[in-house]
Amino acid sequence: MRSTIVRALALSLAFSGSLAVTPSVVASTSESEPDLDLGQRLHRQCALCHGQYSQGILGGKYPRLAGLPDYYLVKSLTDYRDGVREHAAMTVVGGLRTLSDNDLASLSAYIASIDLDAVHPLDVPTPEGSDVENGEEIYQSDCKTCHGRAAEGNKRKESPKLAGQYDGYLFRQIEKFKAGKRMHANDPDDETFVDYSDQDILDIIGFVTTIDDKN
Repeated sequence: MRSTIVRALALSLAFSGSLAVTPSVVASTSESEPDLDLGQRLHRQCALCHGQYSQGILGGKYPRLAGLPDYYLVKSLTDYRDGVREHAAMTVVGGLRTLSDNDLASLSAYIASIDLDAVHPLDVPTPEGSDVENGEEIYQSDCKTCHGRAAEGNKRKESPKLAGQYDGYLFRQIEKFKAGKRMHANDPDDETFVDYSDQDILDIIGFVTTIDDKN
């Protein structure tokens, strides 16, 4: 009789123990690590516009994505998928609307891992007429706090890397910020660019294009 009770008690404790650990097991496996192989496969759709290595197109019709920080890529891709930002090519050609959070994390991790210097070196031109010295002075005074001294981006502020980006793309984004078509610094009331002249903006962008010059 006693052995029967002991066995029953042991089974009861084992069963209750399995219930106790199940939630922690589920929690530890609910968020998968980014899968670079999956990201590479998903990137095939991105490559139709952004290039084989996500190097973008000279002139900036399609921006460089390679090497951008994964925190920024995840946010941007999620915004496109969820309709916060609208771009038909991103949602239709890229198929973003059907991707899960883990898909986006894997795709972002893959794009962030691409080393263009190794596979497809870029020589981003500096726009004509820009005063790089003036641009550097303005940038280091007004822009480095969010984007970093070397325009490397800032995870805490969710600010993207600017170094190595095409001037045409940067111009278009600033125009969208000024027109209220895109939110700058996650602040709908941001007026960062209001007081800059067209020449100031040209100079800032001119400086940014020189940051990762190899010569």
